Formats: sequence, C-alpha cells, structure tokens
Amino acid sequence: MSNRKNNQPDSAVNAPSNGSTKIWRSLGELESTERFQDALDREFVDGSAQMETEEEREVSRRSFMKLMGASSALAGMGLAACRRPESLIVPFTESPEWSVPGKPVHFASSMPRANGAVPLVVTTHDGRPTKLEPNKLFDKHAGTDSFTQASILDMYDPARSRDFLQNGAQASRADFEKALADIADSSANIGFVFGDDVSPTRARLMQELKAKFADARFFQYEPLSGDARKQANAAVFGADADVVVNFSRAKVVLSLDSDFLELDQQGSVSGFYKNRFIEGAGYNKKANAKAMNRLYIAEGGFSLTGGMADHRLRIAPSQVPAIAAEIANQLGASVLVKGGVSLSATEKQWAAECAKDLKANAGKSVVLAGSRQSRELQDLSITINSLLGNYGKTLKAVNSGRGNLGDMKSLISSLNKGQLDAVILLTPGNPVYDADGFAEAAKKTKLIHLGLRNDATANAADWHVPAAHYLESWSDARTSNGSLAVVQPLILPLYNGVSENDLLLALLDGKLFDSSKDGETTSVSYDAVRKTFAALADGSDKSWLKFLRDGFWKDSSFAAATTLNAVSRQTINLPSAPSKGSLEVVFATDGSIYDGRYANNAWLQEAPDPITKVCWDNVAVVSPKTAKDLGVYDKILKLQPKGKVYGIETENAGVGPDGEGKDHANPLVKVTVNGRELEVAIMIGFGHADNVVSIAVGYGQGFDEHDELKRGPKNQKDVSLVSVNRGFNSYALRTNNTPYLATGAKVESANKRYSIAMTQEHHAMYGRALAREISTMEHDHHGHKADFAAQIEGVKTQGMDSHAPENISLYKQKGSETWHEKAQADKHLYDQRQQWAMTIDLNNCIGCNACLVACQAENNIPVVGKEQVAMGREMHWIRMDRYFSATDGDEDNPEMIPQPVACMQCESAPCETVCPVNATVHSEDGLNTMAYNRCIGTRYCANNCPYKARRFNFFDYNKRNPLIEKNLYKGPGGKKAVGEAPHLQRNPNVTVRMRGVMEKCTYCVQRIQSAKAKVKARLKKKATIAGGSSVDVKMADSELRPKLDSVRVACQDACPSSAITFGNLQDGDKAKVVRSRNSARNYELLHYIGTLPRTTYLARVKNPNPSMPGAKGIGRATIEMY
Repeated sequence: MSNRKNNQPDSAVNAPSNGSTKIWRSLGELESTERFQDALDREFVDGSAQMETEEEREVSRRSFMKLMGASSALAGMGLAACRRPESLIVPFTESPEWSVPGKPVHFASSMPRANGAVPLVVTTHDGRPTKLEPNKLFDKHAGTDSFTQASILDMYDPARSRDFLQNGAQASRADFEKALADIADSSANIGFVFGDDVSPTRARLMQELKAKFADARFFQYEPLSGDARKQANAAVFGADADVVVNFSRAKVVLSLDSDFLELDQQGSVSGFYKNRFIEGAGYNKKANAKAMNRLYIAEGGFSLTGGMADHRLRIAPSQVPAIAAEIANQLGASVLVKGGVSLSATEKQWAAECAKDLKANAGKSVVLAGSRQSRELQDLSITINSLLGNYGKTLKAVNSGRGNLGDMKSLISSLNKGQLDAVILLTPGNPVYDADGFAEAAKKTKLIHLGLRNDATANAADWHVPAAHYLESWSDARTSNGSLAVVQPLILPLYNGVSENDLLLALLDGKLFDSSKDGETTSVSYDAVRKTFAALADGSDKSWLKFLRDGFWKDSSFAAATTLNAVSRQTINLPSAPSKGSLEVVFATDGSIYDGRYANNAWLQEAPDPITKVCWDNVAVVSPKTAKDLGVYDKILKLQPKGKVYGIETENAGVGPDGEGKDHANPLVKVTVNGRELEVAIMIGFGHADNVVSIAVGYGQGFDEHDELKRGPKNQKDVSLVSVNRGFNSYALRTNNTPYLATGAKVESANKRYSIAMTQEHHAMYGRALAREISTMEHDHHGHKADFAAQIEGVKTQGMDSHAPENISLYKQKGSETWHEKAQADKHLYDQRQQWAMTIDLNNCIGCNACLVACQAENNIPVVGKEQVAMGREMHWIRMDRYFSATDGDEDNPEMIPQPVACMQCESAPCETVCPVNATVHSEDGLNTMAYNRCIGTRYCANNCPYKARRFNFFDYNKRNPLIEKNLYKGPGGKKAVGEAPHLQRNPNVTVRMRGVMEKCTYCVQRIQSAKAKVKARLKKKATIAGGSSVDVKMADSELRPKLDSVRVACQDACPSSAITFGNLQDGDKAKVVRSRNSARNYELLHYIGTLPRTTYLARVKNPNPSMPGAKGIGRATIEMY
C-alpha cells in the first residue's frame, strides 16, 4: 500500500465554517476516528485485502501451482479434451412470425400488492421476461420501487418451490388432486386465508365458494397489514371501507408515524412528488417557493419519508398519539390523554404550529397515521381529517372490494375451537414463522399451503403446492386508486406452478389446471378473468383486447363508501413512556426484504438498507444516547476486534478499502420483552428516539453449520443459499397483542460480536457540500438577509466552490485535422446530433433503492455476497449515499439528505488519462465508455476517479456462486452457477463481465444504441419511399436524432419520484434535461476539480414553517459550509 498521504480537506464534521453545521455519513466520521481518517488518506487498496486471511493466501498459492502443473501436463495431450461438451439448441418448434431473435417484445401486466397493484410493462427476450418498467399509460402511478424491480428475480429463483409436498416430503400432483377432491366435500368447514391485495376475480370466486361451501370462512393475513386501520375505517365508513389519498390537492401533509412514501404507502404518491417541483414537473416555470407542499412527520426512527420532511419530530412511536391528541385539541376536539408522556414545551409548540398550518389549509391537507399504529391513533387521524374537512377533497372513502374478512386472531380462535376442517393458505405471508400462535393452532386441522418458497409454512403444512409467479399467471387486481389492472402471464409456469385462481377453480369444478399438459389450451384462470371483466366493463372482444394491450381499464375505480359521522374519541390510554430501564421495541418493516417474503431475493438482500446501510442482515437500532446508557457506544465505535495480518496480531485487522472490512463486527445485546429473549447485533441510528429499539422483521429464518453464532443447523429446509444465516428473527419477540411495538423491554450486553456488512463509509468522497440544500425561508447569511431567490443563486457557490479558483485546464480539448474536417479540428470530439446528459433532483429523491435494483436488473450486475460487500467490493453501478446534518449543534435531531452517485460521464475524465490500454475512452456522444476486452485490471481508473464510481470484478461473480462458503477462492474447483435459472433473466443486450475487468454506469448505452437504430430505420424507410438510395436522401439534423426525450435509462424509468432526467443536450430547451440543467439549483458534484461531469444535481429545497421550533436551522445544512 502506498504510504503517501493525501492533503485532503478536513472531514465535513470538523470543517471550520462561519456557521455551526455538521454533516456526516457514519459514526466513525462523526467522531473523526483514527480508522476513518486512515481510510480517507489511503490512496490504494491494500494488496493483501484480496486474500484476507493467511489460509486464503495459501489456498491461492497452492491452487496456482496445481493449475500450472495441470496445464503443462495437458499441453501434450492434444486439445480434444478442452472442447466444450456438445449440446443441442432447440429452436421454436413453431416460431411465431413476429419473433425476431434478440429483439425485445413488451407486454402490459401488473404486480398485485397490498397497497395497490403496480401497472407494468414487461420486457421479454425470446419468450423470457427480463425487465420490468412502469406502465407510462397509467398516469396515476409513477415509477416503481425496489420490490417491484426485484420481483422478476423471484421467478428465476433456483431455490423456488418446484414440487408438491406432503408433510414436508415430495409427493405427486395426482396424489394432491385426490386429497383436494376429498377436502372439497360440500359439507366441509374450509377456511381460506388470502393476502391483502384486491382482486375482483377472487372476490367473485369467493361468492361462488360461499354458495358451494355453506360453512366456509374467509380470512386475510399479511404480517405487516394494518388491522387497526381497517377496523377504524370500517367503524366510520362501513364494512370493507378504505380511504384513498389524493396528494396532488394537498398543500400540507402530516404523517403520524407513517412512511407513506416508501414502506407504508396508503395511495399513489405521484401527486405528492409533483408538488415538490418548484419549477414545475417539466422545469419550464420560474422557481416558486409557494408551489411546494409542506411535510410534517412525527416518528421514532428515520424513515425515507422522515428524510424528506420539512419538519420532523423525534418521539417514541407509542407516544405519537399524544402529539395527535394535542393537534386535535388545537383544532377544536376534546381529547383526554391518560398515561404516556407529558409533552415538553417544544413538543407542544410543534403540535400547536402544525395545527395552525393544517387549519389554514383546511380541505387542502392530509393527515395519515401509520397503518400498523394503534386504534387510538387511527381514530384520532380520522377525527383530525374530519375537523379539517379533508374527506371528499384530499381523501375519499371507498369500498375496497376485499370482502369482510377475518384477521389472524379470529383464524387462530377458530382453529383452537376446532371449527375448521381444513385451511387453505393463499397469503404471501409465512404464518408458521411470522404469526404468533398459528403453528400450534394449525396442528388441529388439515393445512394446504400455496407458495413460491419452501419456507417454514410449506414444510409444516399437510400439503404444499408450488405457486405460479404473477408473471406466469392470469388474474386481475385493483390499483391504489381502484383502477382495474390485468395480471397476464408472460411465460408458461417454469415449474408447472399453480396460481391462486387455478386452485380456487379446482375447488369449484373439481379439476386442477395442469399447464404442462394443458398449456396449449386456454387457461381456466383466463376464462375466469375474462368473465369478471365482462361484468365490470363489457364482454366485447374489442374492449378485452384494449384491456390486455393497455394493462388497465381506464373507466374503472372503487365505488364510493357511505360516509358516516366520525365519533370524536374523548379518551385515549397510552402506555408509559419508554425509559432507560424500560425500553420500547418496534418491529420495523425492512427496507430490503419487507416482511421476510423476499428473503430469497439476492438483489434485495445485497441492496443496503436506505437508512442503516446494512445488507444481508438486520440489526437493533438505538439512538446515541441510548447506546451510551446501555454501555455499547464505544464498542460500536470500535468496530473491528483484534485479528491477524500475516500472522501478526494487530488492532483493526482486515480493514477494507474504505475502513470497513470483513472483520467489521458489532456487539450483540440480549433483548427481553413479552417474556421472550433475542440476541441481536446493535448499531446507532442518528435521529432515533431515545429509549426505543427498532428491529427489522423477516430475518433469521434458518441456519446451517456455517452460521457465525453456531445457531445451526436449524430450520435449514426453510431457507436457501440466499436466506440462510441471515440476521435475527425479531418475530420471536412479537405477539398477536403487540404486532407493531412492545413496551417494558430490557436490553443488556451479550458479550459477543457479530460480523456486519455495512456500506455507509464505502466510497466516501472528499469535499464539502456534496448534497446541497436551501430553504424557502429567509435567513441570515454573513450579516445580511438571504431570501429564497438569493439562496437559489448561491447553490453553485456552496462548499468548496465558494472559494476555489477557476479551473484552467492544461489539456486542450480539440480534435485532430488528421481525422476530422478543419471546421471540427478546434472542437472537442463530439457528435453534433446527440450529446447525452443526466440531472438528479435532490428535492424529489427520497433515497430508496429503486434505481439501484433497476440498474442491476438492466445491466447484469452480479451479486457478490456478504463477505465481499464487507470488504468494499459491492458491484452496484449506482450507490445511494446518505448524509446526516445538524445545525446549531443539535446532533440528536439531524436532517437526512440522500444522494445517488454513479459514473458522472466526465468530459475531462481523470480515469481516461491513466488507463494504459485505452480500455476506458470517451465516445463522441459524450459517454465515458468501457471496452471490457481491453481491460487488464490495473484499477488505475478507479484510483483516479474522484467520485468512487468504478467497480472491479475481483472474482468471476457471474459464473461462480459467491454465496457458497469459500466458493470464490476455489478457482476452477468451485461450483459454477452457469446454467441456473437466474441466467435466464440476463439482458442479452448487455455484456456479462468476467473476472479482472472494471465496470461502471454506461448511461444504459444499449438503450441509446437502440434509439440510434430506430433513426437508421427511419432513414431506410424514407429512402424506400423515395425510391432511391439512402445516400441520396436528405434529412434534417432533427430527423437524425432520436425522438425528443424518448431515450429513458433504467434508473430514470424506475424512479417513483421522477427525480432523474435524461436526454440529449443537442435538443436544446425542448429537452427536459436541458431545462433542468438551466435551473439555478443545478450544480456539478466536485465542480472545483474541473472534471466537467455530464451528470449534475439540483439542490434540495426545504419548505419550513417559520413559526415552528428550529425552523431557522432547516435547509441550512450546506449553506454555511466552506
């Protein structure tokens, strides 16, 4: 490793400034530890970091010698043995005339979900679904999220359920059909358990099942569904009622512990984002602070919605109803709070000023309670919205069409009373694992489970039926606003799976559809869906084909519910406020695997949690003060224990490229609550409520003999290579009476450590004011007032750019007269028809992982596994940095600012000048391109990239499964992943990279090339019409460019907030990307080093209420940073 030290600017946390702003990414940076400073000073990665232990280095040497000896021996034996085994390539037996090999075909479908179906356009290559995009025809829903983007990988999961199981053992389909016929006795008491999504066809079949099975009972269960919210809505608006939000009409939004922008969506949020564009969604208006909405939130731990908030109140989730009661009373209600916390003067002022703002915007506001919060808070939310007159304006009560279904409590009660002869589980939940008391109660009945995974419920059921993925099934669904969407198959079930509708229809007509035998005939589910559509729309072929083509039926919505008078709740009872000796445990929704259903999805497991930046595991998150009270603060700060480097024991051994190595280990604590115990790794969460412990659910589903904490083998059959040995099962602490939070917890040190892969310090950039923000409120700046307009004009001069001299390049960018015309010789090499660029609007970016996963799906980016991530080797082309900032020294209540970073496509790219083999060069249309077959892996380009945006293939991750223990280090002796199902998802238009080459963002060059091909096709068509040669055809420059704003990159398409804009600079002001770059908020990242990046950013804007406590510090995170 080089011993040279770089004279980098001070860490932002300790940087001198005229203000008192602090900004940091991690605890190490906040405390300016020696380890973090060493990471900043390190120029090159330690060579031994490739082989972290002496054992691995020795294995590598032995393997090399063996291979060299073997190759010498084989050299004299001829090459016959080196041939690949011959295999037959089977073409279409009857090739469709429209099928062109390599050319994608697109179909409309949708993904059924509890918070509303997501309309999609599915890209297929040669009959294989390969990519999911939002359906742009459906303008009520923008973008997707990481779960939707990654769901395509679930279809190709090699561990996906393929066989019928009887009591956990493989059985035949015929045996199951016989068992199903025995159950389908008209006198049987059958319980049906569905998910929380809405399907009109399922609702119709439920009525038919009720007619056939008089004693049938119907239930709904998902582990994170908000039963209290449903009960509150039903009490006010009638049975089966729900509430749809129209954010586009809301000027003020109050969230009461609801992450409604990401994990707790309660309606389409595209309207919310549209009201964040201060220059208009098309960047075609003058910046107007009054055009912005304002967001308040009260929550216990940072959520992505909390990061976007203009005002955030840090409070224990159990005490949020006290804030709601205070707001309700300010609006004229009379609510008495018994128990709980006595609100401080600051909290009372926060509630009072929030209430005034809501009242001033009555009918133009929205108050949302967390869907998993208590019934008291749900009632208070309805009361506040009623007092504001929001129903009928920003809120609409509707009849959801789910049916009046029972919950898990009533299901367990029915089972314990022996009222059900059989239970058919059609829910995406895993109740044996995640529902307290279900496993024991289910032993009293015959259990049939339909699912994609061989999970705990599948192995415990009397019968498990392999499910068809939604991309293999016929069905329908309702979006969040009630629009009817189609779910249509893009491929026959890969493993002859059974859809939900197939199973319900089998109970009705006695025959289970078999796609392997009957795939050439019309599916019975197809007939069922068409019958439902005919009843809801019309039965004509024209309408049906339009429904299939568009993916949704435009003239459809939920029926309006009967609005009743909301009864103002007079008294609420709260538990005691959490304290040092009696903590509160929150069972948090996980940002990666949700409730555990995506545990087998490697893309999601490896995507760092947006807040904690932990991947492949969950942790217990506490505030810095609580960590100090528990005596673990210093233990967390000193992350690496002693270890050996070249046999010598040293401190902080095995540190990776950015200071967080594979020996990164957090302390374990023992959490005791509800009479149960759990040992879990603990970490610090900035902005977290004191005396609150948040633990994400969905992990710890099974362990094998390689588990670090020696918990296995345990439940090994319930997991795959992706989900084995992952984290800690927080469901074990949860009861049916404490589905969201539990009070009275004790936490003590377990005197153990657990390895954590955390990316918060990986790829840290040098400089200040990287993610910039301003405020709509006037504030003091160097002794004078700076209004909104002045702050916008000052965006470009924040941070280092405030005093850095103008760059003077010694490298003159010009062409060569040898290769170019004289007129072009003095110009930088470029194509005058197209120059590509991107902008990212931080005012709309919430920091989710939708872009990260979409890029992974589009560009064949491999998964590398927990160990490699811990060593700083994650391969994501786009990363999501997030910064915490504090003004006036208030580190307990920081702001959170996300910033996505990928290759900037610099016009003066430092990486290009150091590559010895020209593997990275600049294209004439402005792209910094990679020639993979030239790259020899020097990594000079990565070391010279100031944005840390390049990734190196240390191993052949695409060919050798990195999730098998030590498999990467076994060379040719390791197990190959070639030929497994996930390879069917690969995009054939993107090269799959090999070991030893560098890779990075390409601006989805394959999509740009596709657009260029369409231009050539237009030229050919014009020549054909003219009847001459294409050489003789005259076309204007505008005709030779791709259609305006027609090229959309994968991250842009996936973004739910429309924060990413991409386009051709040569289109001028007609292009949205040009208009956004012309905004005064636009700035270049690390502008002062003169790289001229093509990707630029628009500063975040905060819209504080001047009367709120702490308003003066909001939006100032980077203004005072120099």
